[in-house]
Amino acid sequence: MGQSTFSVFSQLGNLEYLNLTTNSFSGPLSLNFSKLSMLKALRLGNNQFSGQIPEFISSLSGLQIIELYNNSFEGPIPSSMGQLGNLQLLDLRMNALNSSIPSELGSCTNLTTLALALNSLTGDLPLSLSNLTSISNLALSDNFFSGEISPYFFANWTQLIYLYLENNSFTGSISSEIGQLTQLNYLFLYGNQLSGSIPSGNIFRNASGAYLGNSGLCGNAEGLSPCNANSTSGKSKRFDKKILIGVIVPVIGVFVLVAVIVGRLILRRPSKQHDEQIEATLIWEREGKFTFGDIAKATEDFNETYCIGKGGFGTVYKAVLPTGQPVAVKRLNVMDSNDIPLLNRWSFENEIRTLTEVRHRNIIKLYGFCSMKGYLYLVYEYIERGSLGKVLYSDDGAVELGWGTRLSIVQGVAHALAYLHHDCSPPIVHRDVSMNNILLESELKPRLSDFGTARLLSHDSSNWTSVAELQLALAMVVIEKCGVYTFTEHKILINMLVSLGYCAELALSMRVTEKCDVYSFGVVALEVLMGRHPAELLTTLSSSLSSNYEDLLLKDVLDQRLPLPSREMAAGVVFVVSVALACTQAAPETRPTMRFVAQELSARTQACLSEPLDTIKMSKIPSPRK
Repeated sequence: MGQSTFSVFSQLGNLEYLNLTTNSFSGPLSLNFSKLSMLKALRLGNNQFSGQIPEFISSLSGLQIIELYNNSFEGPIPSSMGQLGNLQLLDLRMNALNSSIPSELGSCTNLTTLALALNSLTGDLPLSLSNLTSISNLALSDNFFSGEISPYFFANWTQLIYLYLENNSFTGSISSEIGQLTQLNYLFLYGNQLSGSIPSGNIFRNASGAYLGNSGLCGNAEGLSPCNANSTSGKSKRFDKKILIGVIVPVIGVFVLVAVIVGRLILRRPSKQHDEQIEATLIWEREGKFTFGDIAKATEDFNETYCIGKGGFGTVYKAVLPTGQPVAVKRLNVMDSNDIPLLNRWSFENEIRTLTEVRHRNIIKLYGFCSMKGYLYLVYEYIERGSLGKVLYSDDGAVELGWGTRLSIVQGVAHALAYLHHDCSPPIVHRDVSMNNILLESELKPRLSDFGTARLLSHDSSNWTSVAELQLALAMVVIEKCGVYTFTEHKILINMLVSLGYCAELALSMRVTEKCDVYSFGVVALEVLMGRHPAELLTTLSSSLSSNYEDLLLKDVLDQRLPLPSREMAAGVVFVVSVALACTQAAPETRPTMRFVAQELSARTQACLSEPLDTIKMSKIPSPRK
């Protein structure tokens, strides 16, 4: 888009906040932006702007927030940005910026967030950055920074909470001054060339994956080798040095000659820089570790041959490690995808780290993750039979899933969700409980999967779901095309979301709580027993015209590919249906908790029926006692 597109800015001299995030604007930044002399926040992230970041930005002296992330800006960071004394947040991630960080940036002493990750920046970190005494979030990962990390930085960065330096070329040791940063909670140093022992302090002991890929590091931390305490005396070292010099010098001459010959041969072969880069980053877990290179090699650099699934949240590959252990690897494109909010990528990574602590017999184990140049890789336990949906919707699988097996699957999923909601601190809301996210072991035991879309839920916080946003936006587009958005159409929208398996309150507030998982569980439980999605049934239940529902027999709702369950098994089926209907109530406050559901399913599945199954009407199924 040309300069004329933004000509209106010349008439908006009093504008203070401009948000053009997530559009398709392209080309260089228009000079018309310089007319916004009162601007405090410039948010242009997630577009297609290109060229260099213009110098005129520094003339907008009132700027407090600059967001230019995920564009195609190139060249250096303007040194004139150091004139922006009010600047608090500078986010230039995911561009093609090169050169070094200008020392003038150290004059922006009010900066609390400096995010330059995923660029091609080089050189040492300028000492002037030590003047950023208010900095709390510093994200410099995935660049080409080098040199030692000066201890002077940490003497002044007392407010630092997040420090992201991974996937660069930093050398030297880790400064002991980092241990004095009392606010620091998240430290990421993996994928560098650091060496020596790590300092003492909780931040170092507890950051189990923070150092991996730094082969020279040692110390008392998970993922590192212990340092060698049996060092020799100074005299012995001097004696050994003389011997080594006498032996090694002649040998070096031979090796130099061999190196020249081998070097010529290597130059004729394709570059292996890519392989070396991916070998440098390790994926970690409590029971051991394996490299990202192991996974890349096992999948031949994520060849489609190894793809076992695709969805809105990434592509899944099967990899067999050198030990013979199979794992499932989900690859998320964080540069192009909205699955991970761009402003909260570091928070998302920390949530994933917390999820590696989840341990439950009905939940897929998340071994770990790593981020590499725009991709986030989640490594899960591999489950043999695949998704519940795949098995249920095949004729052979439907027969294999007898009534007893189906009740066991529903009960297992209930226990998994109860664990996430009530036994994890803070509680974890899955947000995407569905047939495709429930996997089956070889013995058909259920395992809840796909925490790639999960979010940790802090009490009293609003949590948004990109899945529901997508469906809601789709429905809004349909309504907009068809005419005026009326109350009647709003009810249609709610029914539409309900039929898709989403809880109705998402259409009103988009707020995600544990109760949304409860609703989704109810949908899944009905689907397991019906052998089809309960869209029609749920729509009927949510409609005021439910006369057909009054006479609907339960036997006609159940999966017709199986014979009716025996009298003993029928009691369990009826009770699961009653629990599922309670879980899909329109009002969130009327739905039971997953702990209640799990306890009831464990205690009541063998209750006795008072009448034959083939006479029970859906409208007469009692709700479970709370």
